[in-house]
Amino acid sequence: MKKIWLVLLGLFWVVNVTASEFINGQHYITLNKPIPVEAQIVEFFSFYCPHCYQFEQIWPIGYIVNKNLPYPVKIIKYHIGCFGGNMGYALTRAWTIAMVMGLENKVTLPIFHGILHDKTVTDEVSLKKVFMKVSGIKSAEYDVAWNSDQVEYLVHKQEKIAEYVGLKGVPTMLIHGKYMINNSELDSRSTEVYLKQYSNLVRFLLTKKNQ
Repeated sequence: MKKIWLVLLGLFWVVNVTASEFINGQHYITLNKPIPVEAQIVEFFSFYCPHCYQFEQIWPIGYIVNKNLPYPVKIIKYHIGCFGGNMGYALTRAWTIAMVMGLENKVTLPIFHGILHDKTVTDEVSLKKVFMKVSGIKSAEYDVAWNSDQVEYLVHKQEKIAEYVGLKGVPTMLIHGKYMINNSELDSRSTEVYLKQYSNLVRFLLTKKNQ
């Protein structure tokens, strides 16, 4: 654990990032038509993604990115339902309920744990059970939210954005609704190198808003 925190502390130093370090079409992809989003960064993830789970537990990318910036940015996390069959889409709906109710921080790790670690979240019933347990909401509240127009709209929105950007895998980020990080081209020799490059790339893309 001490080693992990040393890595994180090293990532908090803000470094100078130049355009020559990152190549359009290689390290990131520029969309032909920007997507209107309400946050500077959209982070895509799946509860079926082991790397997403690892990052959430030990190396939360959103937290690291914000620590490596001179100013805070708004980050929204979208769940991708195409992984995990029908249960993947149920997880997107549950995640959307968490977004609407502001419960993301309470439910994220318990759902990850139930899906990938102890295998206790296997269907919609067990998903609802763990959601209610860690969030404190009642069954009726959950059911109303599950069937609400607001949740339906946001579920559809997440699906359409993922489809439009041609998302191939997670975790990854969309910056300013225009720049998609290409994870496969980042240096993965070590976690420290990867996270530093990832964070620096996000910082670089945030400066390209009007370019």
